[in-house]
Amino acid sequence: MERTQIPMPLQTQILIRLALAVCSLIAGNVCLVFFTVTIAVPFFLLALLTAVSGWHLYRVAVRGRYLVLTGTVLNVERTTVLRRPKAILMEVEGKALRVVLRSRHKAPSEGSQISFYVQDSTPIYEWRGIHLLGSYLAAAAGTSGTPT
Repeated sequence: MERTQIPMPLQTQILIRLALAVCSLIAGNVCLVFFTVTIAVPFFLLALLTAVSGWHLYRVAVRGRYLVLTGTVLNVERTTVLRRPKAILMEVEGKALRVVLRSRHKAPSEGSQISFYVQDSTPIYEWRGIHLLGSYLAAAAGTSGTPT
């Protein structure tokens, strides 16, 4: 599979993780020059961790070991104090699916289409009579992806 065949949300996540690895590596080198090794080691570990995470996501995307779950948003759950989006309830192929969101500052509106890219080995749990998806690789609002 060529790099151009990797979906754009997955490409974005791969680039974010690799950019974070490079920035952390630069910060580690700066700390190594101006301070001690003890201060630089956490930056080098973060660089290693994010580079491995980006490489893993790249391998998942290249091998096609991901699924695209596309559905309509039925409800957006928000946190009590700051009213940030916590989870969404969506309808996928006639079934209710609750997805716990991460790092979402802008909530999808009710009735809009949203796609979640999940690894094919990601478990979907039963929770209070509905399906629960706890983790995903990337999310894209307003798209209609095709399952791979």
